[in-house]
Amino acid sequence: MLTVNVAINLPVKSLFRQFTYAVPEALAFLDRGWRVVVPFSGQKVEGFVVERVPAPTDDAVLQKLKYVEAALGDKPWFDEEMLATAQWMSQYYMCSLAEAMRLFVPGKTSIKRRAVRDAQGRLLYYVYNERLKEKLVLAYSINDAGRAALAEGVLAKRAKAQHLALELLAAADEPLSVSELAEQGASSAVLRELAKRGLADAGSKRILRNSYERAAERKEYLQLTDEQKAAVAQINAATDVAAGQTFLLQGITGSGKTEVYLRAAAHAVDAGRQVLVLVPEIALTAQLVKRFQAWFGDNIAVAHSKLSQNERGDVWHRMRTGAAQVLIGVRSAAFAPFADLALVIIDEEHEGSYKEEDHRPRYNAREVMKERCKNTGAPLVLGSATPDLCTYYKAQQGEYTHLHLTVRPNGSVLPQVEIVDMRKELAERNFSVLSRRLQQALVTTAAAGEQAIVLLNRRGYSTFVMCRDCGQTITCPHCAVAMVYHSANSDLRCHYCGNTAPIPTECPSCHSRRIKFFGTGTQKAEEQLETLPEVRVLRMDQDSTVAKFAHENILSRFASGERNVLIGTQMVAKGHDIPNVTLVGVLSADSALNLPDYRASERAFSLLTQAAGRAGRGGKAGHVIFQTYDAENRIIHLAATQDYDSFAKEELELRQDFFYPPFAQLLKLTVLDKDEGKGSALAQRVAMFLQREQLEGRLQDLLVSGPFPALVAKVRDLYRFNILLKAQDLQPVKEALLHSEFKEQKNLYFDVDPASVI
Repeated sequence: MLTVNVAINLPVKSLFRQFTYAVPEALAFLDRGWRVVVPFSGQKVEGFVVERVPAPTDDAVLQKLKYVEAALGDKPWFDEEMLATAQWMSQYYMCSLAEAMRLFVPGKTSIKRRAVRDAQGRLLYYVYNERLKEKLVLAYSINDAGRAALAEGVLAKRAKAQHLALELLAAADEPLSVSELAEQGASSAVLRELAKRGLADAGSKRILRNSYERAAERKEYLQLTDEQKAAVAQINAATDVAAGQTFLLQGITGSGKTEVYLRAAAHAVDAGRQVLVLVPEIALTAQLVKRFQAWFGDNIAVAHSKLSQNERGDVWHRMRTGAAQVLIGVRSAAFAPFADLALVIIDEEHEGSYKEEDHRPRYNAREVMKERCKNTGAPLVLGSATPDLCTYYKAQQGEYTHLHLTVRPNGSVLPQVEIVDMRKELAERNFSVLSRRLQQALVTTAAAGEQAIVLLNRRGYSTFVMCRDCGQTITCPHCAVAMVYHSANSDLRCHYCGNTAPIPTECPSCHSRRIKFFGTGTQKAEEQLETLPEVRVLRMDQDSTVAKFAHENILSRFASGERNVLIGTQMVAKGHDIPNVTLVGVLSADSALNLPDYRASERAFSLLTQAAGRAGRGGKAGHVIFQTYDAENRIIHLAATQDYDSFAKEELELRQDFFYPPFAQLLKLTVLDKDEGKGSALAQRVAMFLQREQLEGRLQDLLVSGPFPALVAKVRDLYRFNILLKAQDLQPVKEALLHSEFKEQKNLYFDVDPASVI
């Protein structure tokens, strides 16, 4: 009897093990990588075949085995590379194998089956996925009778339309849809008549949805600099030998990294192979997609969170079958199937959005793609003007090949940066969020027919509401954070759980009516900008980009010149290349610097540098204004000159002194509990276990910090306690935890390489 081990695809943290099932004779073809339907805990669920295993020798055990009930699809979903990557993720990120494998599957399966046979006569069970439906349309194909009629020419004189339709069907390699035939002059009435006469067969054809199918863009073939040529040559050579080499492409803002991406991608596509391009946010996809469409036409696919599950399924199908050769996507595109992956590019590789922080497993797409490239031999290109410090350190140590772009191709220079001290503005009784210098620059820019981008990394209208008599702040009843006022809906909203509440007319604590709005978000700043002469404003933040193509529409309107000022959160600061933007204003440039997190300086430097890089990318000089209450801060001055190397040198020295990455590995353990006392007690037990292991000599390299409440101590009615672990090698720590009672603790979460320690 054939038996297989199956990983059960259920969102349950404690299912670390696989389960053995017997395979009926009709499904004897099942092997590693198949998706199957199995009975589990009284229900029919999806599972993934991990391996074939010898049948139990004990008859009593054998008799108790349940049978695999169905196979999904007509071939294995997982190839060996995908399986190897999932196995690595399971070990590295301390998750179950099923949790890792689930990431490679688009949509959720609903169990409905029908038995069919494949071309070899094997019995298969196709399982419908109610949430992931193929789009099928009526299509026609010629049959033997039709070919005979065509050869004899019996329709050529008396039924010319039918004869022409048969010729179209005969010339096609696959069935043609009604719309495809109509475009070539064959009407649906003629096709119905052919089917009625038995000369053509009516059936269905799958249509692959593509939200980005547009008219062809004009291809720009720019002259490369010597630095760009050298970078392209090295990447292309690595693509040819398929040795899995990793590159850091570090280039100042506007230095033409995208042009390097295009040439390297074209080299792989010309060889008939596939390319993956990861971008950190949906806001960056539209402009990049247009550049790639100009080069590769409809040979590209796009994946991001705004696509429906059905559209995502079609994208996965195109990549798996080789129907598309370039995939552009956000974090989740790291799990797409590929027919022949030759090159991976990660743009803005330093971005925190590549790290999954809300769901298990808490993976980093950059690290996942390193593993996939290792398994496939595809070179990995990590591009950034402000690389992640760990990436930069590995390049400095020779682990990665370091490529540099130090000049802008069009001869433009970096923008001049001016630092405005907002303490002086307050002293001179300017209480606006806009300094007088920035207001003047905005008016001048608008009058000259040029454009500006204004960055304020806080959405909403006012950032908190407080009673002026007792100091009570209106907080979310479910989260330990202040609620934010949003003028569009005239309500208070929690940015963590989405809870809304009406604006109070009196203080809930002292019943005073002296309620005041404090702080400024993008909505309020937008109002102030609109009062300036000749300034026409667009806002781009999470509130204004709910619709599917909202990012693209806003950027298109701005790029067309319809509006001359774009204000928004950090999504306006990255990747956009709009030649007429000559001014960038950053409000509250120091807001991210004082967070109690070891990466605060790195994030602030990166955001300021990226924002400044949006100015002066065309033929006109750029001007940048940083507004700050900490005008002497060295990080702000280094960002003003885009002096990444000096910043990295100083920051790496601090990291080494305080034992942080890249000189240590981090693991954050988080306990979530509705009961604050129980959550604290569990966190204490975990910390004591680790300290005991350390004292007994099993984890001598380990440093344990905590437990301590998270910076936001309660979210969605769950109290949060963190324990931070540091070691040069975390593997022994992981093994200790995975062999402890805490492995399957439902409210204890493991976060390897956390993006934040707070």
